[in-house]
Amino acid sequence: MYFKGSLFFTLSFFSHHRFSHYIHAFRRNLVAVICALVLAGDAFGSSALQGAAVNDSIRQRLEAWSAGYPAKISSAPIRNSALLNAYYEETGFAPLWLKDYGRAFNSAALELISVLQGVDKEGLLPADYHIAYLGQLITEPSEISSDAELVLTDAFLFLAQHILAGKVDPETLTNEWKPAKEVVDARALLTKVASNVPIADIVQSLRPRQPRYSRLVKTLAWLNSAQAPEWEPLALSPAIKKGMADTRLSPIAERLRFWGDLSESEETFTHYEGELIEAVTRFQRRHGLEPDGVVGKNTLLALNVSPVQRANDVVVNLERWRWLDQNMGDYFIVVNIANFDLRVYKSNELVMQKPVIVGRNYRKTPVFSDKIRFLVFNPTWTVPQKLAVQDKLPEIKKDISYLEKYGFTLYALGENTVVNPADVEWDKLHKRFPYRMVQAPGPLNALGQVKFMFPNAYDVYLHDTPSRELFSKTERAFSSGCIRVSDPIELASKLLEPNGMGIDQINEVLSSAKTTTVNLKTPVPVHIEYWTAWVDSSGKLQFRNDIYERDKPLFSALTLPIE
Repeated sequence: MYFKGSLFFTLSFFSHHRFSHYIHAFRRNLVAVICALVLAGDAFGSSALQGAAVNDSIRQRLEAWSAGYPAKISSAPIRNSALLNAYYEETGFAPLWLKDYGRAFNSAALELISVLQGVDKEGLLPADYHIAYLGQLITEPSEISSDAELVLTDAFLFLAQHILAGKVDPETLTNEWKPAKEVVDARALLTKVASNVPIADIVQSLRPRQPRYSRLVKTLAWLNSAQAPEWEPLALSPAIKKGMADTRLSPIAERLRFWGDLSESEETFTHYEGELIEAVTRFQRRHGLEPDGVVGKNTLLALNVSPVQRANDVVVNLERWRWLDQNMGDYFIVVNIANFDLRVYKSNELVMQKPVIVGRNYRKTPVFSDKIRFLVFNPTWTVPQKLAVQDKLPEIKKDISYLEKYGFTLYALGENTVVNPADVEWDKLHKRFPYRMVQAPGPLNALGQVKFMFPNAYDVYLHDTPSRELFSKTERAFSSGCIRVSDPIELASKLLEPNGMGIDQINEVLSSAKTTTVNLKTPVPVHIEYWTAWVDSSGKLQFRNDIYERDKPLFSALTLPIE
């Protein structure tokens, strides 16, 4: 009994002792857990309060701008305040670019700032995107606040719009250029940022998709990095011909080597011959000059243009790319006014190229896109009123038989009543011209055998011409705005292939001498463009004269910081 009782007592005592120990340990742990929870709650509450403070600060800024206060932060004018207000209101004013409760930039912000610092690679100005303000915060991160959030979003949207549709509105420079005027979807872009899509990928998605744009971007990088020496202007006369000695040959060779037209070597040229003539001919072709190998005035003018100026030319043409509707079509026509040519593309592959004649400087061919919908064979030509007064009336005053000689019929304006030219007092007619002149189909018709119609506000179209001798000229700005095609029947047969209409059927229609309209089974996009710099598919850098003098005003507008 004793043993048993003693054992029971011992076990009871031991168990009670251990239980008490566990109770005390549990109490200590419980207190620790409660303390931890209290501390965590304090921290969570503090974090929530700090997060709410950032959101509230953003909200207050936006509300002030909505109330009419100047949309400006420090030296940074906010240009998209309405878009910012709409987006942040929808998202509860949560920051996109900040971390640590609005005290530091997140990775997206740092990536955006890096992109903004490098926009000169696209021919744009970093200064237009608040880079001075943001750069200061990079060097002084203690100054970062919720204001930086709104500056970053404004810079991002501004850059996106410029990459998508250009910085400069072309209609502020000329009324002869109608851009596509695309507008960024701000909400969609900012949602991508919130979803951690890399900023570089977002910007890339907005760039022109044509390979010709990316080739120009690479060219700009090369020109900006090239160590080109200062070039002294070369005298423009006399011309240098085969076999001649001239002190200008050495700098000419140096420039041709820089542009890649002459192979790299230490060879000096005392006479103009051999490889140097071949290099000059290559240079002339790349500049749209007569490739005769003679170093004349126009070739010397082109050789005098420095790499810095050519970089400016590239910048201007990059902007023109951003103005374009990027959906050019699978099968389309491009007319480059400055190159006096027409090209037909299928799946971005060149399938036809033809010389064209474009508008004179004072009757410029406009830049726009449309679709060729029908062709007219053996067309009549109704002379536009302006041309009737400025061009035809002086001819008629000199010789009244001009009308009959060139197949014109005279009608009373707004009527179908034929007027006898002999009954008109031509000497009394000036700006007021109350007649309509219609030229019959035939070999003298100004539109030739066919016209390609894409009805537009400019009344511009492609057409044949009886004045074929002009196609032999290097620069071909001779028309009144419409575009004359050198081989229109071949172009017509190409466009009418889907209609099942070949050369034989076309010749049948032409031989009938009857005016015949043929609708295209599928309308073909036509893009009237103006390029003075591009890189062709073989990688050759091409430059053309700025025949309409549009480059300098555009470059000035691009390099003017936005206030």
